[in-house]
Amino acid sequence: MEISRRTVALCISGAMAWLSLAACRSQERAPVPEEHNSVADTLLPPAATSVAVPETLRYRVQPRQWYEYWMTRVDTVVYDSLQQTSRIWQYYTKTVRRVYPDGRIELGVRIDTLAATFVTPDSLGAPQRISYDSRRREDRQNPNFTHLNALLGAEVRMLVSPLGQIDSIYGLEPIIRRLMRGVADSIPPQLMAALSQRIEEQIYRPLQQEYLAFPSGRIDTSRSWAESYPDALASIFPTRNTARYVIVGEQLLEGRRALEIAAQLRTEVLQRRQQEGALRAELRNERLSGGGNILVDAQEGYTVRKSLRLRMQFEVVLQDTARASTEHFRQATATHVEFGLARRGWSSK
Repeated sequence: MEISRRTVALCISGAMAWLSLAACRSQERAPVPEEHNSVADTLLPPAATSVAVPETLRYRVQPRQWYEYWMTRVDTVVYDSLQQTSRIWQYYTKTVRRVYPDGRIELGVRIDTLAATFVTPDSLGAPQRISYDSRRREDRQNPNFTHLNALLGAEVRMLVSPLGQIDSIYGLEPIIRRLMRGVADSIPPQLMAALSQRIEEQIYRPLQQEYLAFPSGRIDTSRSWAESYPDALASIFPTRNTARYVIVGEQLLEGRRALEIAAQLRTEVLQRRQQEGALRAELRNERLSGGGNILVDAQEGYTVRKSLRLRMQFEVVLQDTARASTEHFRQATATHVEFGLARRGWSSK
């Protein structure tokens, strides 16, 4: 795995990185956020024994159903004493285009409204605020926001498994053609592939957080389950994340049963040291946790509401034995993500 100073010096990812294309990169001196007690720092509540829990939970919506969601995300990243902050608000529509025999669901996903703010100081230290709102005519006509305006109204296809996992995202070509309009008459296949991957990872793949990861088997008497998956800190230190879910209650919403689920995330570092040539990297003082609350429809498995809070703090010591130099990189990240179902219905098409 390649080790470099650029790799260790992380930037805010996702839609904020997409927004920041409209501005120069700069950073602000700020203190590391203080730790506060939250759902992420407490044990999960006990399972509700009085709730009628189904034997299995699956994402099993029907063709021609549509769902309108809003999503907000706030990211604060403190890198050493430098801070960047982003706020994203998004309204999007999902339409069930097809359900395959194996239960996989093909969705058409369309971003209807997008608003974002990116706060970072300029080279003199004065706060620089970059904001975009697709509801403002001047922003829709601003060439600096072409990369954001290109997303609006374009339907992208998404394949989701019955367990709530986004398997694939495709149909991004119309967005890329909008981006390249007036720049190039034709788009080389390599550029098309690179832009598709970037848009997928920064804009559409984060919608995975809307879904609840359902257990592959039956729900046992503990009314809880766990999912583990690999990840990496600072792009070079392998970790294993484990998310544990427990059913804690239920609600009746417009005549439909919805399950209340508490979530807790824990991270295990699998390897703390990496070396490539004369460069050695060591991970220290990490604190990683997260948690939240989810409300899902008991019958069809779609998310009604979801709130997640994630906190991450770590230090990387980078040694160059050839130059006999040592550098320390410290990063603290706080993320709050919320999803809410605004409306749902049936399409005539």
